[in-house]
Amino acid sequence: MNEELKLIQCDDKCGFQLRSHDEKEIMDLGRIHMKNKHNMTPSDAELRAKMTIVPQTAGSKR
Repeated sequence: MNEELKLIQCDDKCGFQLRSHDEKEIMDLGRIHMKNKHNMTPSDAELRAKMTIVPQTAGSKR
């Protein structure tokens, strides 16, 4: 499993946030959210462009 925590979030008006270590999961759930709530069908490239890596802090090791 990749240890990087990924984040996709909508603007403040929507407020949706999704975090996962699993890129496939974040892509699938992000796509479902955008389809259901925003009537959009984003490509993989569009979702990856919205994705950021959450910085790990010193105390966040597993």
